[in-house]
Amino acid sequence: MESSAGEITPLAPPAERRANLRAHMRAVNETGHTCAACTGVCCTFVANSMRITPVEALDMKTRLEAEGRWTPELFARLQETVERYRLDRETGDGRRTLRKTYTCPFYTPGPRGCSIHPDHKPYGCLAFNAKRPGVTEGGDCASSVKELENREAAFPNETAHNRVLKTKHQLPWDKAPIPTALLALVRRKQ
Repeated sequence: MESSAGEITPLAPPAERRANLRAHMRAVNETGHTCAACTGVCCTFVANSMRITPVEALDMKTRLEAEGRWTPELFARLQETVERYRLDRETGDGRRTLRKTYTCPFYTPGPRGCSIHPDHKPYGCLAFNAKRPGVTEGGDCASSVKELENREAAFPNETAHNRVLKTKHQLPWDKAPIPTALLALVRRKQ
């Protein structure tokens, strides 16, 4: 949201912007619809096509820097993912772009699944949950669009922040695959 002087109001902290999604995830887990026994297929090339905004990329970068993980080794892993799944090449019919699947570079096999702290994880990842108890190989999971819409409505100034980051970092996209988005922040003037 912009003030009358054209200034953008500050963004709420990352944890606050993800609080409703985390609460929803906890509520779903309490009903027995949990991902705890799943192999995490939703994070692999079998099903993952997660795309994030510049704000989400900056949130992840900030956390990775704080953890000492924003390193040349990470950049190499991100680049390897981009190359392996050809995420640097858009495909489509000229009217729309097809989303490509890829294994998330932050995926770790096992019950934890993701090495990104939930307070900095992409919104779409937090909203994607099991629809029934006992899911072990994915397949019966979905994104809670309602929760994502509620989150977006609660933080209307985020759109303006995304526009500013797009301009500042000369990003030609509104959303990009996680490794592509993070590499854009490595390559651009900070």
